[in-house]
Amino acid sequence: MINLNEIKSLSIINRLKDYKGLNPYITYLKNQYVQKNIKLTESQVDYVRNFSDKDPIELNNVVEITQFLSDELQKKYDLKHPPSKILVEYYLAETDKAYHVLGKLYRNQEDSKLLWIPKTQLNDDIFFKKTTVEVDFEKYDKMNKLGRKLFDHQKEGVKFLLERKKCILADDMGIGKSVVGVVSALELGAKSVLIICPASLKLNWKKELSNFCDENDIFVAKSAMEWEPKKFTIINYDILKNYHTIVDSRKKVKKGSHINTDIIDHKFDLIIVDEAHMVKNSGSIRAKILLDVKKHLNPSNIWLLTGTPISNRPSDYYNLLNLIDSAVASNWQFFVKRYCDGRQIRNKQTGKKFWLTTGSSNLDELNIRTKNIILRRLKDDVLDLPDKIKIPVYFELENKVEYDKVYENYLLWRKLNGKGSNVARQLVELTLLRKFLAIEKTKHCIDLIHQFLENGKKIIVFTNYTEELEIIQEEFKNISVSIHGATKSDDRQKYVDRFQEDDKIRLFIGQIKAAGVGFTLTSADTVIINSLDWVPGNIEQAEDRAYRISQTKNVNIYYLLFDNTVDTLVWNTLEKKRNIIDKIINNQDFESNDDLPIFEEILNKIDDKL
Repeated sequence: MINLNEIKSLSIINRLKDYKGLNPYITYLKNQYVQKNIKLTESQVDYVRNFSDKDPIELNNVVEITQFLSDELQKKYDLKHPPSKILVEYYLAETDKAYHVLGKLYRNQEDSKLLWIPKTQLNDDIFFKKTTVEVDFEKYDKMNKLGRKLFDHQKEGVKFLLERKKCILADDMGIGKSVVGVVSALELGAKSVLIICPASLKLNWKKELSNFCDENDIFVAKSAMEWEPKKFTIINYDILKNYHTIVDSRKKVKKGSHINTDIIDHKFDLIIVDEAHMVKNSGSIRAKILLDVKKHLNPSNIWLLTGTPISNRPSDYYNLLNLIDSAVASNWQFFVKRYCDGRQIRNKQTGKKFWLTTGSSNLDELNIRTKNIILRRLKDDVLDLPDKIKIPVYFELENKVEYDKVYENYLLWRKLNGKGSNVARQLVELTLLRKFLAIEKTKHCIDLIHQFLENGKKIIVFTNYTEELEIIQEEFKNISVSIHGATKSDDRQKYVDRFQEDDKIRLFIGQIKAAGVGFTLTSADTVIINSLDWVPGNIEQAEDRAYRISQTKNVNIYYLLFDNTVDTLVWNTLEKKRNIIDKIINNQDFESNDDLPIFEEILNKIDDKL
């Protein structure tokens, strides 16, 4: 028991006497003290102090409990049968180790009971309430301008997002999260959708959206462009600050300061955050802006897409859970103490305390508390995926002025020498243009490689030109091997063996013609094509260095392309030719008057612009 004077000094008794809330336990304590003059225990005082200003939350959720808790409840309440589930009618309070609820132990129970439920004895999240949606997926199969149908796992992903207003889709890379996000947004009927993603993915989102809707409904924000939000507004993390200013309410705004409220003024009702692990650090500018935007907009739906919700430790998870208003992230200090083995230590030099949150603890409990708000599928677990997945990744060319200069010189040469001039010479001239693009793409390729390395992948990169190969290898010289035209024959298999057998060698870089045939590189399931060959067969051979009989995983092939350049012209022509080849090999009927070699077909398309 504690001293009554101490309670009074804390004003808890006055608060208890004046209590008019709906928490039945605090009402019970009030009656005990006022009517029977029964003193409160220290834990009861803490309860009143911490929860008297909080109303009970109606849940009416049925949750599964462990066998241990089931047996304990049977003994405590002298039940005929051990209860396997609890009906949680109201959530009242919470400590580090337990929930305090009002609920029932069996269906026909007349009176509800006040129950303390240990968190470790729950097999469900008490806050999750499942809803069921039905989606006409045939409608979206018909809408898709590329004629692609959703896979079964993507349909499951769409239902997952729609059945939860705020959640995390954490599918492995290459499973197709963006199309799930697009179809879900359309089915939701959202009037205004904000899509936040890395700069390198803005164009891919635009193209994915364009497969289903009018391009006039899409706005891609750029640092130098006006703010013209539409039904779908795409913005990258790095320029969020251009469209939203965080205002600290504790400080006066300096006179003349420009406060930008573009994003929150538009009232988005759905936010999709792609590669959401990029905001795991709550101290970063992008995370602060996103949290502030969410606070002001309070959108009814937030969907986070990421292949790596936790990259190193449970503390990475907190900010993502906080963004979707998960109950488990309602208190940072509780989260890090409970799930990160968090503890305060003192800096010996400054004497200041700080939190150490690099550990992990109670992970089974964390899994239970979040399992209904996160969907995670690995490629190996998805049975309906094709064994080999080709993924075009589009970028906007930043150095457009230099490209236009090279392109104009090429077109001028074509005019001066005539369309029917020497094909070999034309090939040389066009190759200069393609090499320029290949080298420009290396920075995007390097970024993508870093991303895959963070996910523990081994990667194969194919190039056409030695210059682009050397740029990439210089970035990863300590963890890579390469094969190009000048590599000695005796050394080639040695490099392949190192890549296959040495865990420290994470990257294989090869020229398509020098390394695209004859080698087995099955230690990787990720292939990046930085620049295209003229011949579909050469590219197929390069793809299949990883996609071989001994490969046990699905293989993803990423094609890096600069939009609206010769790059996409070559890609589209190659895909068209590959389609024809596939139909011939598979003995399918097709109509085509197209028997031109690829290079001549590309020249004809260029001629159309002359």
